Amino acid sequence: MAGSLLGEPVSSILVFKQRNIGDVLLATPAIHALRSAWPKARLAVAVNSGTEAMVTGNPDVDRLLVFDRSARESGGIRRMREELRFLGGIREWAPDLAVQLTEGDRGAILAFLSGARFRVGVAPGRAGLAGKERLFTHLCPRPPLLRSAALRDLDVLAAAGIPPADLRLRFPLAEEDGPRAAALLSGAGVPVGAPYAVVQPGSRWKFKCWTDAGNAGLLAHLARRGLHPVITSGPDPEEVAQVERIRGLCPVPVASLAGRLTFRELGALVSAARLYVGVDSAPMHLAAAVGTPTVAIFGPTGAFNWAPWEGIDWGYTPERPAGTRFVGRHAVVQKEWDCVPCGQDGCGGTKKSRCMEEISLDEVAAAVDRVLAGTVGA
Repeated sequence: MAGSLLGEPVSSILVFKQRNIGDVLLATPAIHALRSAWPKARLAVAVNSGTEAMVTGNPDVDRLLVFDRSARESGGIRRMREELRFLGGIREWAPDLAVQLTEGDRGAILAFLSGARFRVGVAPGRAGLAGKERLFTHLCPRPPLLRSAALRDLDVLAAAGIPPADLRLRFPLAEEDGPRAAALLSGAGVPVGAPYAVVQPGSRWKFKCWTDAGNAGLLAHLARRGLHPVITSGPDPEEVAQVERIRGLCPVPVASLAGRLTFRELGALVSAARLYVGVDSAPMHLAAAVGTPTVAIFGPTGAFNWAPWEGIDWGYTPERPAGTRFVGRHAVVQKEWDCVPCGQDGCGGTKKSRCMEEISLDEVAAAVDRVLAGTVGA
């Protein structure tokens, strides 16, 4: 399709990333690449409600356009009104360049209706709206599957001749975030200045979760390593209850901030930790973004897309698409079975994943010890 956009006069940019929380954070290298290519342009990001914290305060972003996801779930007149309101905000922004980082029909239509002179997106697969490719001026071939989501977003820009500027995730913390997190940590019983590690065991997707017994043993292992164990969770009552079960199994005291932190407070808390351990979830990506050494426990989902990202390829291949890896400051713990990753929500529709349940405490503890020793990637 059309050639490079570099050098074209672009005064306003709109980036669409209407997915989940972690997806938005993983798009920040692409957002930064656009800012670097057109430093004087106005840049807006269109996201779903509940994900906006991932780009709030990002200096690359001048404005957020937020779609109320609950309206889509309600349907009917409420959804129609929200779609029209959202489209009105897009038209008001009047972008010269619209970049659609998701592959759905709706996103392609919104990019076209934005009125942008240049529209960049991903070549459609077999399913979906016929002729969708004609809604874009620049099309990226479908990016390789075994590639970090951050790089896949940058691949979309590359189709328009826009190079990366910095491969790392960007989640700048505000000045007030640190003191708030420190006060909550102290209130939970961790002495000021004491070394600590953060464990977040939960996910809204239960098939991604490790065992309660494994998490309890991990917390005790961290305490033996001289770190105050701190456990966190989202506000969902099931996640908070999971934390209490784990604390009840743990033979050592564990400070809990379960359900009490905003994403920005969690980012500040994790940024001062010696280590973060969690499953495939948005907080794991947040830990990598703030530069904290991270051990990520994976089951049926593809670590090749979702491993903690700091700009270094994880080396997964079609021959070896899964398994434990150590890269940069981070580690992935995952079974290297023929069926992993399957991308299913549990084995046989049970919402439980045997490849998670059979990860041993020894496997996770060994990864923790290697990360704490600073020998990751060696």
